[in-house]
Amino acid sequence: MSEGGKEMASLPVPDELVAEIFLRLPTPADLVRAATSCVSFRRVAAHRSFVRRFRKLHAPPLLGLLDGGQTFHPAVPPHTSAAAASAAALVADFSFLPDTAHAWAVQDSRDGRILLHGAEITEMLVCDPLHRRYLLLPPIPDDLAASVEDPFPLPPQPWRQIFLANPGDDEPADETSFRVISMAQCKTKLFAFVFSSSSGQWRALPSQRWNDLIAGWLPSTDTLFRFREYSYGCFYWRTDCDAEKNMLVLDTRRMEFSSTESPPEAKYSYGCMVEAGENRPGMFVLTDGVLSYSIGQNDGRSWQKEKTISLGSRHYLIGSTERYLLLYKLRSSWPGSDFYTLDVKTFQLEKMCSASAFRPPKLCTYSNFPPSLLSLPTISSGVEKEAEEMLVKGCAASSSG
Repeated sequence: MSEGGKEMASLPVPDELVAEIFLRLPTPADLVRAATSCVSFRRVAAHRSFVRRFRKLHAPPLLGLLDGGQTFHPAVPPHTSAAAASAAALVADFSFLPDTAHAWAVQDSRDGRILLHGAEITEMLVCDPLHRRYLLLPPIPDDLAASVEDPFPLPPQPWRQIFLANPGDDEPADETSFRVISMAQCKTKLFAFVFSSSSGQWRALPSQRWNDLIAGWLPSTDTLFRFREYSYGCFYWRTDCDAEKNMLVLDTRRMEFSSTESPPEAKYSYGCMVEAGENRPGMFVLTDGVLSYSIGQNDGRSWQKEKTISLGSRHYLIGSTERYLLLYKLRSSWPGSDFYTLDVKTFQLEKMCSASAFRPPKLCTYSNFPPSLLSLPTISSGVEKEAEEMLVKGCAASSSG
């Protein structure tokens, strides 16, 4: 466009408007491509406040699986996360962890963090293998640990579980905040302790009697709640007792235990929880090669079957994330398994990776943004705070000069 024969200079687009446009890009890969087009775009996309906003709107990709022996099984082509998984596999490892009497064993993974324990389950740490940081957790104080009554005469697992949870509403909502929960199922009561990375301390949740949670329920060594799932801020457990249809629930927003019923299809089969949308949980159940999908209703107790998918024989459920169902299929020609993801929204089934073992023990999913401008440390080392303080002091010195 011209005026009086002269070209009019285009008006610069404010950074605030560029940020709003970038937030509406469909995938992190689109953002990375846009950011590389010019210096000003990269400046906007790399700003810490923008990265935090973008990460809240876009879940990190599922990069692969971790087994208990710290082995990473990255997604491989043609899986949609293959490129990101390959980049992460080149950087992430566990070689920076402190020495212990026995190798650190992977227990759980959430939001790019890995929870491990040492020779004893009381020896715990949380690490970020992508940024090579870790936090060694203090032991549960003796007075809290001593409150656990009537434990089962078993090794620490499975009557005792440790797992990661998101920070509470009263804690800083930043990318380095998290909680660790230690839960003990005893003969008459349920006990739980919560560690907060913000306070650096453990606290006890009120213990509850089993009969108050599930009428007439008394656990035994054969009927413990073992299978943990997650959906919309709640953890769910099912027992391997076929006669029990109730699930144990922990709402991490209120830090309260309760119980709810599972879908009828799950009575004799293992089920995996996902997020179905509109704050409603979904559950996949695999029976005789047929996968059924049910969604929890607004009454909080009933379920409605939405879909069935025929997978055929030799398929088994592993677990799930909020977005994906994880399965494995035993090979028929030689030993080993192939692992698959099923997208909850599109129901697209993709092969993710393979393993020579039938099924590596203690598998955890690993989701994170690969090394890029979206990759932020998930554990604080104090460096960020020191850098901010130095920047403030430098700005003050400059203004006074």
